[in-house]
Amino acid sequence: MKSPPVIFLAFANDQDQYLSMIQRERKNIIRTLRRHHDRQVIRVVAEPSTTLEDLFDHFNHYRDQVVIFHYGGHAAGTHLLLETDELGSEKARSRGLAQLLGAQENLQLVFLNGCATKDQVSQLFEYGVKAVIATSVKIDDRLATEFAEQFYLALSSHSNIKRSFETARSYVLEQAQTGFTQDFGLAVWGESVEADIPWGLYIRPGADEALQWSIAHSTPANTVVRNRYDYQDVVEVNLALIEILCEPLAGYHPPLDFELNKDPLDIPSIKREIIDSFPIPIGEQVRKLFTRNNDPGQRDEMEKLSLTRLKQLIACYRKTLEFVSFIVLSQLWDEMIKNPGIKISDDHIVEFNAFFNLNKENWQSFNHVKLILNVMEIFDEYRIEGYMEELTGVRIAAENDPELYAAHHFMNTVHQQILNNDLEEDKIEEYCLDGEQHLAIILKAFAFLVKYKLSTITNIEIIKRRNQTAKFKHHQIMLSKALTTSHAGISEVGTVFNNYSDSKSVLFLKTENDEITDYLSMSPFIIDQNVLDGELSSKIYFFAYQEAGVLHYQYLNNPVDKLLRIDANHYHLIWDEFETFRAIILGMERKVETGAKPRAGTSRFMKKRQR
Repeated sequence: MKSPPVIFLAFANDQDQYLSMIQRERKNIIRTLRRHHDRQVIRVVAEPSTTLEDLFDHFNHYRDQVVIFHYGGHAAGTHLLLETDELGSEKARSRGLAQLLGAQENLQLVFLNGCATKDQVSQLFEYGVKAVIATSVKIDDRLATEFAEQFYLALSSHSNIKRSFETARSYVLEQAQTGFTQDFGLAVWGESVEADIPWGLYIRPGADEALQWSIAHSTPANTVVRNRYDYQDVVEVNLALIEILCEPLAGYHPPLDFELNKDPLDIPSIKREIIDSFPIPIGEQVRKLFTRNNDPGQRDEMEKLSLTRLKQLIACYRKTLEFVSFIVLSQLWDEMIKNPGIKISDDHIVEFNAFFNLNKENWQSFNHVKLILNVMEIFDEYRIEGYMEELTGVRIAAENDPELYAAHHFMNTVHQQILNNDLEEDKIEEYCLDGEQHLAIILKAFAFLVKYKLSTITNIEIIKRRNQTAKFKHHQIMLSKALTTSHAGISEVGTVFNNYSDSKSVLFLKTENDEITDYLSMSPFIIDQNVLDGELSSKIYFFAYQEAGVLHYQYLNNPVDKLLRIDANHYHLIWDEFETFRAIILGMERKVETGAKPRAGTSRFMKKRQR
């Protein structure tokens, strides 16, 4: 069996000039590449305290197998600073290092993630190294780590070396907003280009093919991947999703726990309980992934490793984060009403402006993770306890949870490729396999959503008898069973509480002992059109964007349907809520609009329809 290509990670620290981020860089790169290592697509070799002897030993052991050599630690234009067995330091001179690396036949990239390593590039090229990432100036320890993390996250998503560098570069520009002008960048050595970050990707003349190297796609052991039905050799989709999700969800959803205790297992029932456990915005997306063809001789597109399935995996990921972002936005609005002293800083306003400026062209690529983190930073600043206390432990950032961040990064990268029509057809099957794993990791992180209830309150009836305390009957449509959402009518449930909530709204509820202990109105971010129209069924829409004074909403069940348009004259209460929310967040004064007045002589029917 042919040995897999090796990515050799070498790290060295100096006790006198200690780099505190080295450990994080090493651990996060390993975690990012681990799934490919486990599938034996690549071999990751990491040396945490590299000596000169270690360097030569590894290259001799893996001769002509190393494709990427990564160094993290102190460096200069003439050497890398390695460790010694006596806890000291020694210099690996650039010429000797260049000779060693140049002798590696399959080496595609040398990544020198240390200070001012650019001067080593010419010697590396002299001895045959094809491509080098090096720095022209001293670099910040944290920024160096984040640049490396982003590079390997992109590489792990099957981006080639060139695209991975560009991804990391874009991240650093956004985070650091640096403004260097040096002679480095994506260029053949010797050219002078204007650049904006300390890192440059240098290519030896005639070695451009090295930039196209990427981690190969793989097929799980004993699996034949194909997009046609075969009774013997066919990929069973959704197994990874079920395996990763079932236990975290069962802790919140007793019916699923009951199904998992059965022997033998009833797989259709387990799938049903997974679907029904989630609030409908997520459950509906999972339901579509679990779709099966009624004809056992045919396979539905969702049962294949197809573009249709890949798009649905992405849709489930996007809708989950969109749902969470709307929850935290709803809480932020309530908190700002309760505490007028909360002020949104200029740094945070940038992300809100991006949300308010969504339009037809960019709304599908909006990054809801940034919005979530933005709001949570405000909560931290003002010591606001999250409505969902479990969300405090979920931060989609490389430094907090590398596995979760890698999952988000993969799904977002594939989503952008689909939007840009830049998806390579031969990668679809592998993306489906990887995407299912990554989606499961994301849904696992948000499994706590199962403990909350989502419902549409259609009407609230006061129940009061003489000398008795008033109770409130909430006529509601429970939005937790995705299998029922396509039905023409959904029966209302009347639940009596000792207190009351908003009416004609989609609510995110906490309940305990027959009482609503707390709730968030999801309006105007999530609305139920049928309830607004007085119909006894549910039709859920998610806010998409605003353009030319018109709010546009996407239908949850069928996203390709024509968007619902809302303005000052059509569902004006929703429009007014959105404008009020905008004014509060941006700190603007606003006169409340009441919408257009009915024409004189209009019937009572039309007057009420315009409410």
